[in-house]
Amino acid sequence: MPTHRIPAWQLALAGGLAAVLALHALGSPYAWLIPQVAGTAVLFRAARLHRCGWWLFFAASVAGTSASLWWAAHPGEPATTPMGLSLAVQYALHAAAAVQFSRRRKPGGAVEAAAVVLTVAMLAWSFIVLPYLGRPGYAMVDDALAGLYALLDLAILATVLRTAADARRVPGILVAASGSTLLAAHLFYAGTAAEGTGPFLPGGGPHLLMQLWWVLIVAAALHPRAAQPVAADQAPGRATLAVMYIAAVASPMLPAVADPSLNAIVPGLITAALCGLLLLRIVVLARLAERRTRQAREALQEQQVLQRRLIHRAGHDALTGLANRDLLLEHLGRAGAGDRPYALILCALDGFKEINDSYGHHVGDTVLRQVAGRLLLFAAEVELVARLGGDEFGFLITSGTDAADLAERVVTTVSAAPYAVDDRRIHLTARAGLADGTPGNDAVLGDADLALRAAKQAGGARTARFDESLRAEQSERARTAAGLRQALADGSLFMHYQPVVDTLTGRATGVEALMRWRRDGELVPPGVFIPVAEQTGLIGAIGARALRLACAQAAAWHREHGLYLTVNVSTFQLRDPGFTASVLEILADTGLPASALVLEITESVLIDAADTPVLGSLRAHGIRIAIDDFGTGYSSLAYLHALPVDILKIDQSFIRRHQDPPRPQDVSLTRAILELARGQDLLAVAEGVETAGQAELLRELGCPLVQGYYFGRPVDADAIDALMREYAFQAAA
Repeated sequence: MPTHRIPAWQLALAGGLAAVLALHALGSPYAWLIPQVAGTAVLFRAARLHRCGWWLFFAASVAGTSASLWWAAHPGEPATTPMGLSLAVQYALHAAAAVQFSRRRKPGGAVEAAAVVLTVAMLAWSFIVLPYLGRPGYAMVDDALAGLYALLDLAILATVLRTAADARRVPGILVAASGSTLLAAHLFYAGTAAEGTGPFLPGGGPHLLMQLWWVLIVAAALHPRAAQPVAADQAPGRATLAVMYIAAVASPMLPAVADPSLNAIVPGLITAALCGLLLLRIVVLARLAERRTRQAREALQEQQVLQRRLIHRAGHDALTGLANRDLLLEHLGRAGAGDRPYALILCALDGFKEINDSYGHHVGDTVLRQVAGRLLLFAAEVELVARLGGDEFGFLITSGTDAADLAERVVTTVSAAPYAVDDRRIHLTARAGLADGTPGNDAVLGDADLALRAAKQAGGARTARFDESLRAEQSERARTAAGLRQALADGSLFMHYQPVVDTLTGRATGVEALMRWRRDGELVPPGVFIPVAEQTGLIGAIGARALRLACAQAAAWHREHGLYLTVNVSTFQLRDPGFTASVLEILADTGLPASALVLEITESVLIDAADTPVLGSLRAHGIRIAIDDFGTGYSSLAYLHALPVDILKIDQSFIRRHQDPPRPQDVSLTRAILELARGQDLLAVAEGVETAGQAELLRELGCPLVQGYYFGRPVDADAIDALMREYAFQAAA
């Protein structure tokens, strides 16, 4: 069973009291030196450990032990001999030590002690000092020595009141009790000396009380809280205020107790009433000041809490709780100014826009919070996890973590399991871009963004690392975007047209308009500038320009030869609420009938715009809709049945499979697509026809319309005019 150890200070207190009682019964003057020397040794150790006033207690113990040693060698000598002044030294050192012991009390503590001392000063002067000077036992002591002892008594009384309310409780009470024994011993001796009962003898009553000083002060030194600092803001309790109030009111009546005459009683009552009212007023003001101080402290604490919240919010994302872009940039600045390499990973969600569009932003926000929770799994490996905005997150790596491996694990973790929101299970993939930073490199964020863009262009669900080729590509994209803006202003964008041929007659029945751009005398391929136009938002203006130019040219062809016009349309245009009105305006301005216009849309764009009313509105005005590159996107029968389309354009990848001789499986696949188109009452157009064999096969399979290099490359309007004149000449012949 565990044993309970008695604290050392309790053992010292109990053992010291037993020793004092035993030595008092023994009556040997030299035996008293044993506990005094032992106590002095303990105080020396406490002085070395605690320092706070204990060196003065140790010096007081040395002075008291010296006095006891002198009296043991000179029995019968009164305390008023020159050696008796060692008592005054002990008293003075104790008072100084007690003040030092509680030196960290609140600022008003000394004032309270002084007030109490002044309150009892009248009592001390009336009943101690005045009789003290006139008693026979002090005939050899002059007025200065008597006044010194009286002042020491008052000083010790002040320290008793001061340390009794010490916040450390037990050590303070023990120090206060030790001071009380000194004060009691002196008052006891004053009484016995006034009665003429003899000198200050070892073993006598005063001497016995002084021995208790060693016991109490040693117990205080051994207490574990003896070295703790005192609270600086502890307010006096009600009991302390009550004692002070009674003392302040009663002290003016003490002279009346010594001289119960009317001349003493009336002034005493008036003074007592005045003191009571003044102290009451002081207490009321003190309570008011305390309440206001508490309110000010609480207001300051609230302000500090609010300030900490504002600082946190300034550097963190409100939705996910992660660091925000500003905090990431701050950490990047410090990393770039350092002398160690670092890395930055940017992560984005594939298809997150569709989640917001399909389910609403509240679902998207929930998904983002769940994604942030997964990303925090890597917080121990990086310096900072941040949300830059939207569905984009960042990881700053300044340790030895393998950045490439971490980027792969981030992408895997994000797509590892679906995200549960209400009754939905949403699957997501992620892409990541990685850039290495070196001291002095302030472009690492842009580099990581370029790598992230490269991962997206590669299809998403992967990582990409920055290299200089990405920066070169970015520079080229910026140059292309600037050139497109200039081309919209200077007219360097123009149209080419590719004929669409009827397989039965071999004659063109329509043309597909294709945008071309000449920069610095050279043609820029559409595969280069169209993606840049989509990324920069220029595709809307370019698409409107292409539609207007093509309609203006095709209006005459339709009047003269009955040709229809096909123009490609982007997602950006279909998402524009004013797109239908813009198309109708262009038709009205150019004179092209709505039935002669076909808007060509890829499968993916068509599915993306299925929830918009634009397609239905266009068809309601007679404009036809064609699915471009059929077979490379969704290729869903459900979509064909539900979507408002009129023409199905078979992707050229199916047509190129038909070599001489064609393989049966390729032929059967093309036949199936044509049967599908006929079953859905859709007009089929085969793209990418480049050989006579392919053209003959498609004619045999019943494909009504074809286009490709075999029938004509994209050419300018003059070439189409020449082609139509040739048709007219052949017909005339």
